[in-house]
Amino acid sequence: MSVLLETNAGNLVIDLFVNSAPTESRTFIALCLSKFYHYSPFVNVRKNVAVDSGNPHFPDPIVAPQPDKFIDFTPSSNFNPGKLGEVLFTSNGDKFGPEFSISLGPATDKCGYVFGTIGEGFTTLEYINNCVLDEAGRPLKDVRILHTFVLDDPFSLLFEAPPSPYPTQKQIDSFRLLVDESALEDIKAESHALTLEVLGDLPSAKIQPSEKVLFICKLNPVTTEDDLRLIFQRFGQITSVEVIRDRVTGHSLCYGFIEFTNKSAVERAYRKMEGAIIDDRKVHVDFSQSTKRKRNRNDST
Repeated sequence: MSVLLETNAGNLVIDLFVNSAPTESRTFIALCLSKFYHYSPFVNVRKNVAVDSGNPHFPDPIVAPQPDKFIDFTPSSNFNPGKLGEVLFTSNGDKFGPEFSISLGPATDKCGYVFGTIGEGFTTLEYINNCVLDEAGRPLKDVRILHTFVLDDPFSLLFEAPPSPYPTQKQIDSFRLLVDESALEDIKAESHALTLEVLGDLPSAKIQPSEKVLFICKLNPVTTEDDLRLIFQRFGQITSVEVIRDRVTGHSLCYGFIEFTNKSAVERAYRKMEGAIIDDRKVHVDFSQSTKRKRNRNDST
């Protein structure tokens, strides 16, 4: 009952309140599965209060998806956050929209519908809270959602998720790099690559994103790296396998990464292993193009 937001400042795992806020939780999962939030910036930072995100079209107004059998903007809860890390859809009359806020302190300045709380990634929240901001509360160096992964879907939403989108030219033009104007003029021809470097998809503006890494989640806590290597080696030569663990307890967080030596092996594994049963658990696999995943993630609070 959780969702992983991969950002260029680290990972955020949101544990959903599926019992007290079922409509909000189901809608958030559907939006994440549809890749709606990709490249949404974190904006309007109010230090020790809250931060907003969820608009991939920023600074333009958000274009909300049409409600359907999966997405419903009619709230099923109505209470405000009261502690650090709670996640809420903000109120819009008797409805809510896809944009959400995360509290950065014991109280927030917005009324809305709380549907989850940060389970892992408080270091990332601290980074956002301490960012250097402009007058509008936007970090001078963008923090953006790069990928969304549903780690556990209690609603079993049955629709085919689209592939991870590539940023549009308008999104690229809106990325903030934290360099001065003269430097921007000098690197104008390379701004596209520099933007991707800031986002964490490139370790260098001269290097293309890796297409050799497979993301896997919904693992059984007992599943190890050796187990995954044994299962996935039939698809091609494996460079590395990593099950993400809590830094304090060492317990598996039930997701990880498998890196192959070539892209075709990743594609074969994706086609064959989506929905496969490993250690009595039906796993989910997806492509992961972040080359900074190890350096940026936050494994525990």
